[in-house]
Amino acid sequence: MTQTVGKRILLIINPIAGKLRTKRPLFSAADIFTRNGYQVDQYMTEYRGHAIQLVKEHARDHDIIVCSGGDGTLNEVVTGMQESGLQLPLGYIPSGTTNDYATSLRLSYRVETAVNTIIKGRLRKLDIGIFEDKRYFNYIASFGAFTESSYSTPQTSKNSIGHLAYLLEGMKDIPNIRPCHVRVEANGNIYEDDYIFGAVSNSTSIGGMIKLDAKTVNLNDGLFEIMLIKNPKTPLELSRILRAVTKRDYSDKMIEFIKASEAVFIMDKVIPWTLDGEYEEGGNCIHIRNKKDAILLLA
Repeated sequence: MTQTVGKRILLIINPIAGKLRTKRPLFSAADIFTRNGYQVDQYMTEYRGHAIQLVKEHARDHDIIVCSGGDGTLNEVVTGMQESGLQLPLGYIPSGTTNDYATSLRLSYRVETAVNTIIKGRLRKLDIGIFEDKRYFNYIASFGAFTESSYSTPQTSKNSIGHLAYLLEGMKDIPNIRPCHVRVEANGNIYEDDYIFGAVSNSTSIGGMIKLDAKTVNLNDGLFEIMLIKNPKTPLELSRILRAVTKRDYSDKMIEFIKASEAVFIMDKVIPWTLDGEYEEGGNCIHIRNKKDAILLLA
């Protein structure tokens, strides 16, 4: 970046994101920016959706937006920018529990390093997703097995035991996993079966549980990676799914792996989705599309 003196940063911090031990360094971010010639206006979020409001109220008076929090906080900031029609440079200081998106972007979890990355970084264009033309997601929309654990895990548990909280909450779901009959239309093709999990992602990490090969994921190619896991009817089929996921080999017949810019999901029943780890009410017909180069991230 060039000529930082006088540039104004809107710094939005979620003070309850992530593990408790990370809190103190978060408040040093403004000091580092100030020492490097920026003017910083800092705001703390007080409730869910507050970051959206803060962006709408204050972003137009700033040159750069920086947020510190988890995937949900970043989602709110991006949503505020999209709903305001803004495409300002965006900096991200990951301080959540899972930080899937930060993993894909190879951003440091150390506050000082993340801030210096924003100061010295280059603008990187990134795609986002649009869910039913009413909500945005940065890296994933998913349904089925384990997705509920993302939004049902208590914040206190996330803070105290971190990512393990998601895994423990997910384990509770295992006896209750039920397949959903879904018809997916993408690229002019139809995929229809009973699925226990489905994800539309733009990330190398899905819920911290499923990893995609970085060679297969491009975060600004205008395409999603769509994964559909079929309902295993035998122990052998379950074993095949586990092996494929572990080896990141999605050519197995129990898994559909699709690249597409948009997709329609026609479901036999209404089930909830998660968008970047946050709850979203589902429907019988869900349309998801990619918005290419929607974010200008300092990375």
